[in-house]
Amino acid sequence: MSQVHEDMSDRASRWRRGGVWVLRLVVAGVLLAAAAPKLADPVAFAAKLPNYRLFPDVLVNVVATTAPMLELLAALALLSGRLYRGGVWLSVGLMATFTALIGSALARGIDLDCGCFGNAVQAEPVGALDLVRNVVLLGLTVVLALDLGREPAR
Repeated sequence: MSQVHEDMSDRASRWRRGGVWVLRLVVAGVLLAAAAPKLADPVAFAAKLPNYRLFPDVLVNVVATTAPMLELLAALALLSGRLYRGGVWLSVGLMATFTALIGSALARGIDLDCGCFGNAVQAEPVGALDLVRNVVLLGLTVVLALDLGREPAR
């Protein structure tokens, strides 16, 4: 009977590890897709930031260069072994921040292009779907964070 229990436990562990890897790939892929166009054209991304009406003018360029570098770092860390834990927490922080920014713009009735994927996506006003997308991505990163206490997903 204990052999059957061990086999089921091993199977469940493999499924969990596989699921964690899928989440890592999805979140890393989204972060890479968001970072690449912003890194390629930081001026265009910087031009979108004042529309949020949250960043002082002196910080716009800092945010425009730092945010995509953090997205890239988080994506690469999620795919690594050693930096994975930091990548998870950085991803949670980024997704929470981005979700709050979009939610804030919607709550204040600001009509803006979020700049989430730079100029890679045709500019459309931020809407409820953008907020839902970010809440889902935030949820995925939280699942990864909750999984950190378990055995590593290799």
